[in-house]
Amino acid sequence: MDEIRKLSGLNEKQVDKAVSICIDGLYNLFSAVSKDKEKLHRLLKNSFDYDMTYAYLQDGEAVGFLGLGNHLKRPIKLSKEIFMDIKGGFAGEVAYKAMSKAMEKLNINSPHEVLIEYIATNPEHRCKGIGSKFIEFICHDLSYKAIELEVFSKNPRAIKFYERKGFQIVSKKADFMMMIQGNGRRILMRLETE
Repeated sequence: MDEIRKLSGLNEKQVDKAVSICIDGLYNLFSAVSKDKEKLHRLLKNSFDYDMTYAYLQDGEAVGFLGLGNHLKRPIKLSKEIFMDIKGGFAGEVAYKAMSKAMEKLNINSPHEVLIEYIATNPEHRCKGIGSKFIEFICHDLSYKAIELEVFSKNPRAIKFYERKGFQIVSKKADFMMMIQGNGRRILMRLETE
């Protein structure tokens, strides 16, 4: 049976798998913190808001991850203790402050809108409709009137997928860090659900 559930309603094994899917799918973003996936797992598992993050379950196994931000909060608040344990020192303190500020700043102003901040699927389950089901879930089960997300220009497959779902490009932004990591420009896309 397939279902989408908040991480707060999952068991430890399911949460671990969902967090691993997020890390693997979005490693190009998180690798700036650490290249060590075990350290990233510990950080993110203890930083995600389990009521703002979801797993797509197939027969009880997590195969997809979704993190949403709204007008009140974002799906992550970095654990300073774990972040400093990973990065350490003065450089770690500076990085923590910069990343916390960026990750905690609200990007949505209306209670009727949501931002897809993280979306990832287990590699064996890609192209099997999980992304579509996440979008349907947001539109129908969570009843938001608009959905926004960012995708990188170096990911034309994702851009085409979202365009097929009705998303339109709102803006393109150069982000120096993302560009030097090889991701290209940040493209903001929006879907009006009503």
